[in-house]
Amino acid sequence: MKEWIFGHSVRRLVLTALCGAFAPVAWTAPRPQIPIWNAPDIDKVCGETLSKARGEIAVLERLPLSQATLERVFGTWNRMQILVEGFEDTGVALPPEKRARMKLILQRLEEVRQAFARNIRDNKTRLAFSPEEMKGLPASYLEKARRDDKGSYLLGFEYPEYEPFMANAENEEARRRYYIAFNNRGTPQNLELLGEAARLNREIASLYGLPSYAHFVTRRRMVESPETVHRFLDEVEGKVREVERREIGELRAFKAERLGKSVQEVTLNRWDLPYYQEQLKKARYNIDQEALRAYFPTDASVAWVFAVSGSLYGVRFVPAKAPLWHPSVRYYEVIDGKTARFLSGVYLDLFPRDGKYSHAAAFGVRSVSLLARRTPISVLVANLDRNGLNHRELETLLHEFGHILHGVLSRTRYASQGGTNVERDFVEAPSQMYEEWTRKKEPLRLVHQYCKACPEVDEALVKRLHAARSFGRGIQYGRQHLYASYDMALFGEREVDPMQGWIRMEGETPTGYVPDTQFPGTFGHLVGGYGAGYYGYMWSEVLALDMLSVYGKNLMNPAVGRRFRELILSNGGQKPAAEMVREFLGRDPSPKAFFEEITGQRGD
Repeated sequence: MKEWIFGHSVRRLVLTALCGAFAPVAWTAPRPQIPIWNAPDIDKVCGETLSKARGEIAVLERLPLSQATLERVFGTWNRMQILVEGFEDTGVALPPEKRARMKLILQRLEEVRQAFARNIRDNKTRLAFSPEEMKGLPASYLEKARRDDKGSYLLGFEYPEYEPFMANAENEEARRRYYIAFNNRGTPQNLELLGEAARLNREIASLYGLPSYAHFVTRRRMVESPETVHRFLDEVEGKVREVERREIGELRAFKAERLGKSVQEVTLNRWDLPYYQEQLKKARYNIDQEALRAYFPTDASVAWVFAVSGSLYGVRFVPAKAPLWHPSVRYYEVIDGKTARFLSGVYLDLFPRDGKYSHAAAFGVRSVSLLARRTPISVLVANLDRNGLNHRELETLLHEFGHILHGVLSRTRYASQGGTNVERDFVEAPSQMYEEWTRKKEPLRLVHQYCKACPEVDEALVKRLHAARSFGRGIQYGRQHLYASYDMALFGEREVDPMQGWIRMEGETPTGYVPDTQFPGTFGHLVGGYGAGYYGYMWSEVLALDMLSVYGKNLMNPAVGRRFRELILSNGGQKPAAEMVREFLGRDPSPKAFFEEITGQRGD
């Protein structure tokens, strides 16, 4: 998924891009690139740029109606479009007293967002695990892990450390200890911040005369109302709850078998789920994610992504020279295959290093504008293993590159509508759809062209991957349903205590609430732009899997790819998502494929 909690390095990158909007050289060249500045200079430039922008907005706000001509108002808008969007939702149309209060609320919400993320990011706690507790972890993981002078392994809260441990560590007590610590990494401060954010957002809704922040948010989304979201979530729950219970029963039986106990003697805990899913898939489907790295060397995988994208969408990715913020970063120009015209630029920052953002994400640091003759630039940030990717990591790479394509292939009049500036409950759809290219033999077998010495993906492996992926759908989407439902409750009409609400809602799930954990204090989406919007991950997947049907049995069909580029990617957010999807499908959307997916019944 695309993350919205920026790490220090990426925040600097985005700030540089934002405040470099008016830079005379780097941004206005025929082939614009990100201007690389010394970090101490950025704050000064940003302060000056934002001060200028606020001044121009203030002039517009005071402008007499008689002088508010199209040229006067929209001329300023066109110059500032990279900085200013959503005028109405920032309070500009409210009466002066409410407008002033809205300004203070938005300022405080930004402070809350930053503090929430900082409390997680700056938590440098490391747990010590003995070599015995590390049994089951792959050698490549152990080689990279830090150790103390006693020989213990020191593990922190970065996902590349946490997730492999939970999926592979044989010691249940070690998994329990890591799980509880990880779900408390936000510290109690974040629970207070989340509660404050909920109250402030509720106040925003009241300024607009709306009953809840969920009403405020959804009126700008595809769903249009919270009622639509609740109906959708009810449908999801109805489909996945029994599947989730059945899968948990299978895992409990598998755990009992492995421990040599009866099922009645065994409890399947939440910290058991990743581990026993991984072990069951190895035993039942012969899928070992670590062994799959031999099929997908990192450089070959990147070349494959370029080749598949180029073939589908009629473009070329050409290496080019550019100022870079680290020697491992690569820069490519995107060239239209038919006209040879320069379209955009892409930076790839793919490998881990100290102090870097620890997730995978795509950032549109410069949006397109045909009006301003502005070409887009996007940055893909990841933390890949240099030697090879497992299948899940390959999915993530293609998912994030889907966001990149949305940014660099959009052709919109205004920057505020370019790329992923679409309704939030549609933004994931193009990338979720693109993940499917990692699940079919025809695209996957092309990886071998870029590594002749590597084993080739065959039909049998694809079938095993599909079967392994189908198990656990109920568990995964049961959890997604919980997250989305909690989000809607927190930002609904009634005030909900963040922790007590979570204890009640998680307690109603098949594996229950884990005592002494504070997951809401780690749920950065809710203060980072996804408040009353987390349902969008599943809503957009409905559209993603339905749009996939247009390709039929041939995912490499360039005619359909060009049509997707023209009707979806090129339009960014300048058309309503519902209208674009309907035009691409030639009919109204259907949730059939999605409900088959979340119950593990979708065919291969």
